[in-house]
Amino acid sequence: MSHSFSGGCACGAIRYECTADPVFSWNCHCRDCQRASGSAFCPVSYVPKTAFSSTGAITYHEVKAESGRAVRRGFCPQCGSPVFILAELVPDLIGVWAASRDEPDQFQPAVNVWTASGQPWDEMPTALPACPRAPTDAEMQQILDTR
Repeated sequence: MSHSFSGGCACGAIRYECTADPVFSWNCHCRDCQRASGSAFCPVSYVPKTAFSSTGAITYHEVKAESGRAVRRGFCPQCGSPVFILAELVPDLIGVWAASRDEPDQFQPAVNVWTASGQPWDEMPTALPACPRAPTDAEMQQILDTR
């Protein structure tokens, strides 16, 4: 059974709706995500683009992630809120920042990734599996299977 969810930026200029459950959700601790979030990690859910719609203008900034793959981070040009992530790793999915959801308490990460870049002042949930770097193909399959 699919559970739809919605969200948007802080000022309301961007709104979105998703009609499918996330394919996977994780906390990414890479330095790029730390810089993008201004914190210890990026909590993000990846959902099928085919089940996703949004309104409002979004600005994207492209970087090369620590994995070497392109990542486009979408944010509101009016208030600066990070909202979306387009990752070369998963081209059919769109990432949604957990805090951009109308009900962020529904976010349920399955794994911590890039934990080798984690900060000593961050207390990572030890109940979650951890990948020191980018997940291997086998680890990625496990993440997808835990859904």
